[in-house]
Amino acid sequence: MTGGKCGENVTWLLSGDTLIINGKGAMENYKTAPKRISPIPWENVSESIKEIIISDGITFIGTFDFVGCTNLVAVKIPDSVTTIGIKAFSQCESLTSVTIPNSVTSIGNFAFSFCTNLRKITIPDSVTSIGIEVFGWCTRLKEIYYPSGRGFEKNLSAGNNAQLIPYNAEVQKAVAEKAEQIREKLLPLWWEARRYNSELRWKVEGKTLTVGGVSEIKAYSYEETPWRDSLNDIQRIIIEEGVEKISARAFEECRRLELLTIPASVKTIGDIAFSFCYCGNGLANGGRNVYWTLEDGVLNLKKNLTVRGDADFSTGAVTWLAIDKNIKNIKGIKLEAGVVPKEKFFEWLGRRSNALQIAFG
Repeated sequence: MTGGKCGENVTWLLSGDTLIINGKGAMENYKTAPKRISPIPWENVSESIKEIIISDGITFIGTFDFVGCTNLVAVKIPDSVTTIGIKAFSQCESLTSVTIPNSVTSIGNFAFSFCTNLRKITIPDSVTSIGIEVFGWCTRLKEIYYPSGRGFEKNLSAGNNAQLIPYNAEVQKAVAEKAEQIREKLLPLWWEARRYNSELRWKVEGKTLTVGGVSEIKAYSYEETPWRDSLNDIQRIIIEEGVEKISARAFEECRRLELLTIPASVKTIGDIAFSFCYCGNGLANGGRNVYWTLEDGVLNLKKNLTVRGDADFSTGAVTWLAIDKNIKNIKGIKLEAGVVPKEKFFEWLGRRSNALQIAFG
């Protein structure tokens, strides 16, 4: 690792192919040979730099600071930066995209010139000043989105063939707000419209997920779970009457689940259908010792593979309350080897009116 100062209160560190800029305030202004203000500290190794991380607190990226980093593929500009200086990223030929934060108000002349692999750029609404040929000779640049009504067109189009696409930030905000209002009005109607067809229907209201409309709720991968954006918020799941099977891992990753309502129509619940919703020792969501499945009316209690030794449990989990109150078709219980029930579990069995067959592993 090598490093040093690159501003009054700013330091740099080169770790492998990553250049890290730390500190507060402005970075130094530099120029390349032969006319120098001062030499760029990393100039001799600029071609080895593939990533630049600028820490929060930096306000000014100076003249020529990262010029000639020809193999740079990623740069992180923090929200604290207000100014990008002249030729700050010029000749960064491998850079395909860059996000200019909403804090930036000024971009200097030729700031991204000769960045020949840039494809699309958005100028934030915060920018009030743009230098000449800021994207000059960016030969692959296709689209530039920019705030309208500020006279940026000439400087943005000089030296490239990109399509200029103006936007009005106030109009965009108003449109987004209107769309949200329409969505809130239509959501209940959408739910009702789907209530009587055969497709899966679901809705998240507050911290409650309600699912129904099908006889089988299939397994989802994390990427395709319809309610993925709400996984960290869901604390209650309500399965509607008519659902007969809940497949393995169907509700995986609902980590904050506290209450589960299952109708009597459910006959089968697959392995780890409610991942992290374990019966158990009183920890969050009932513990981490045992998970359960329901197969053809038999409640199977299985040991969590991460537990060393025996997995003991009682009936402290809210999961058990859901089984007790909502599932009326449990015909038997099977405990896997290593699963050791506590006294309260047998008390729970004794309170049930129907006879149950219990098998120990």
